[in-house]
Amino acid sequence: MVSTSAQDVQPTLTPTPRRQAALYVAFFAAILLLGAIAYFNIIFAVLLAGALVVVGFFQAFSFRILFLLLLALFFLISPAIPLSEKHFSKPIGGGGLFLQDAVLLLFFAVALFDYLKQPRLLRPSKWTRLERLFAIYAILFFASAIYGAINRNTLTYLFGDVRDFLYLLLFYVYLHFFKTDTDIAFAFNALIGVGFLFAALSLIDDILIRGFVRYNSGISFLLVASTLALIAKMLMSGGTTPLFSTSLVLLVMLAGLMISFTRGLYLGFFAGFVMMLLVVGFRRSFKFAIGLGLLALAAVGTTLALGLSLDNFISLTTYRGSSAVGNLDVSSAERVLEVLAVLDELPNHWLFGKGAGATVAVYRFGDSNIKEGIVDWWFIHNNYAQVLHKSGCLGLLIFLMLWIGALLQGIRLFQRVPSSTAQSILLAAVGTLTAYMLTSITSPVMTYINTNFVNALLFASITFFDRLCYATSHTDRRD
Repeated sequence: MVSTSAQDVQPTLTPTPRRQAALYVAFFAAILLLGAIAYFNIIFAVLLAGALVVVGFFQAFSFRILFLLLLALFFLISPAIPLSEKHFSKPIGGGGLFLQDAVLLLFFAVALFDYLKQPRLLRPSKWTRLERLFAIYAILFFASAIYGAINRNTLTYLFGDVRDFLYLLLFYVYLHFFKTDTDIAFAFNALIGVGFLFAALSLIDDILIRGFVRYNSGISFLLVASTLALIAKMLMSGGTTPLFSTSLVLLVMLAGLMISFTRGLYLGFFAGFVMMLLVVGFRRSFKFAIGLGLLALAAVGTTLALGLSLDNFISLTTYRGSSAVGNLDVSSAERVLEVLAVLDELPNHWLFGKGAGATVAVYRFGDSNIKEGIVDWWFIHNNYAQVLHKSGCLGLLIFLMLWIGALLQGIRLFQRVPSSTAQSILLAAVGTLTAYMLTSITSPVMTYINTNFVNALLFASITFFDRLCYATSHTDRRD
């Protein structure tokens, strides 16, 4: 007799049949066609995207198809690869609606429909620590949103914060769809695959058309997760992955990271990689670290050989100046001013913050979109200062507990899970969490719309294996 007690209703490692391979190939072909059409006519691209959604719906949208669509929209369509900045890099309607927002809502709708049609099963009696922290953080955020509305914060900014947070709530959707580790492995493999396409297209565009300019760092933060996921896969493969082809893919992705010319991204990627080496053990990963260093040098050498001068690289990476202010590093200066402005206002709302959608009065040097002077600024680049300003010390404490707790739990689970697949997933999660926590000193990728759906994937993956380890240990004790 098979027990159906609460303790036995748990995720498993049982693999699922790969019956949709042809559909995935067709889907990727359609996405590439969508991207190609978008270069010439945005209307046709929107119609094709709509057709994909309709066909997918009547084919009973699966988690995998939806996740691929979300990845493609963020990586390949949203960043406006190549030729112009006009495609979906800016809102397409509703005062701030993105095409991927429709996929987000469809994700929730399909998960809800799937949940309602399934037979009722008893939920595991024990919530993981990460689930509890995530629930507390979610409650705190919605309380902050309500307070922001009461405080009459700008509705556009308030709705923007809520929309960004909805992408993080995909955590629950992912957990619903994750039945085996194969489902999670697919998500990380898709992240690697689409990230590689983005890096390859970015390089072609930047080399042949733009002539090496600072390339869409907002999307390149996703490429950090893709690259670290590939590195984790290589570290845990035990030599089973094809060395030449995988190294070539990694070389392209490293070069894609390089042309972001973003210091915070470089720092975060390096920190994530070092954390992965520490978790695996330097003795076990020493040769790989040497190999990656050589690949990084090859990426730099390749771009230099293709026309990027060393002076231009240094200028794009370290100098964010403006002719109006001489040699001042405007990018760094404005980030420092944002933090100082937050600290200056903190005594007035130190415990609970000013609520979602809050702005801060800060000096901006001005550009093509913003006049120089004191402005009410919403996009605070330092993620920790941003959370402190909007949610106060209490919100920042819960926020840090969630992220640090996920990181520590991922490291602990890495030592406990038996399979190389599970270890590579957890290693990728640990590396990306570390990278994002460092990068968030200068760019708010821990709460950013472009990265929140990946953040949700990291949290959900760790929770899945936490549940699995709990179920396994509980079963062993009973036996």
